[in-house]
Amino acid sequence: RMCGKPSLWIPGIDHAGIATQVVVEKKLMRERKLTRHDLGRENFVDEVWKWKNEYGGTICNQLRRLGSSLDWKREEFTMSDRLSIAVREAFVRMYDMGLIYRDTRLVNWCCKLRTAL
Repeated sequence: RMCGKPSLWIPGIDHAGIATQVVVEKKLMRERKLTRHDLGRENFVDEVWKWKNEYGGTICNQLRRLGSSLDWKREEFTMSDRLSIAVREAFVRMYDMGLIYRDTRLVNWCCKLRTAL
């Protein structure tokens, strides 16, 4: 954009990042001695939303302070209903086109987090 070429950088944060998951899990263990498995999926997702509401702005504020040229009116969070639908649609399309597939093997299994990275 600074070179005169049309571009669009939409600000946002990703809930599913392993770093976010680790931070929320460590917070749960430190404060309540619970794991995400103790909470269950729905309650863990609620905790991720709480973290996002408390700390998510830090990421975008850092980008603002750096002078990044983003369309701030379009800021997004990947767990929003609108984006969740779009992500699911994209994965279904890629699956239908044969670009991704399901298999019985896991890739990069993390024993600590008990999830695929």
